[in-house]
Amino acid sequence: MRVAPNVVVRMNVCNQSTRHGTRPSIIVIHSTESTNVVGPADLKNIGTWFNNPAAQASAHACTDADGQSARYVSDAAKAWHVAWYNAQSLGIEQIGRANQTSWPDAQIEETARWIAMWSERYDIPVRKGAVSRDGRVLRSGVLRHSELGHLGGDHHDPGPHFPMAECLRIARKIRNR
Repeated sequence: MRVAPNVVVRMNVCNQSTRHGTRPSIIVIHSTESTNVVGPADLKNIGTWFNNPAAQASAHACTDADGQSARYVSDAAKAWHVAWYNAQSLGIEQIGRANQTSWPDAQIEETARWIAMWSERYDIPVRKGAVSRDGRVLRSGVLRHSELGHLGGDHHDPGPHFPMAECLRIARKIRNR
């Protein structure tokens, strides 16, 4: 099993800002609410949207069903993906929809590679994270965007069928190699 993410698209998008020295303590999983397209075009399209000032949104990375990734914002910068939690998080979008009932294995494995890499780099445990209603990180780890509530933007992604336990299991396996 490959350890490093398979980054095929690299863009430095405009929708980002400084972390002001805040170290990431949570990793947030998203879905783009778009359809996968074979090849890197879908990843490029997401990057183009994140590079549009009107979007006022971005993520550090994105994965697709082919097991490929894009990098849009460096870890040192703050991506605009979870409102209040932006400074303390790393965000990974996945090409897909919150209402899908299954996720491609190649995409879950690629998302797990990002989690494993960030876990090692920032000492974020590969486990379910938790936040409080008043914006505090109670337990460092990995969360769905939907678990951040109002302060995270009241989103519903990546949906109830995203296989979080499987993704974390694969990330642990990669991390422990």
